[in-house]
Amino acid sequence: MHSISFVPMQVAVIKPDNFTPTVIQQTDDYLYAEFQSPTFGFIDDVEFWFPANKQKDGICEYRSASRIGESDGDINRKRIKAIRLELEKKGWKSIGYS
Repeated sequence: MHSISFVPMQVAVIKPDNFTPTVIQQTDDYLYAEFQSPTFGFIDDVEFWFPANKQKDGICEYRSASRIGESDGDINRKRIKAIRLELEKKGWKSIGYS
């Protein structure tokens, strides 16, 4: 099982499309970060949740979403994929969309 304490380090170094990440909130089972676009300053929200009843299975739920606009040019998908790939290098297993 992996600890949530490792996730902020990965979030802080991954910058798809040069969005700047900032960890806003972290608890024992939750991480909330904001990614700011370099061009217009738009903020995207990224969350990771480690449900207590699923931690023994190493389950982490996540989402990445734009605050405004109808299209994000797939940046949220790219961001989550980049984070997932970095975590996989550290031994995490990933199930979901590629």
